[in-house]
Amino acid sequence: MTILAVMYIFDPSLFWRFNEYEIIATSFILVVYAFYFIYKEMDKVHYYYNFSIGLILYLLCSVSIFLYGNLELVLIENPHIDIWIFNTVFYIIFQFMIYREYAFFTSKLHKNDNEEDDVLLGDL
Repeated sequence: MTILAVMYIFDPSLFWRFNEYEIIATSFILVVYAFYFIYKEMDKVHYYYNFSIGLILYLLCSVSIFLYGNLELVLIENPHIDIWIFNTVFYIIFQFMIYREYAFFTSKLHKNDNEEDDVLLGDL
């Protein structure tokens, strides 16, 4: 954060264009951490895998678009297909993966509640 603040102080024009270092420093680190998390948790129960996979997909798409943001490819006025559509599609996929993670946790929570009820009823 300090490096980014210093960069913006010494070069205020970075506010008006895509700063590649900022993109890498913020998003790419999250992608690396998500890959590391999945690798370390492979042998364990399925916690946060949907979220991590969705985050990886969305951020890789987003980083690739933003890294080329200063090129004419991204800012064409009348493109055949708008490249920002891909970012939106991958954002929707990310939201779907968050929903899947939510559904996994709520089904697990509901399952645990039923098991506790069975234990309590068994004591009667």
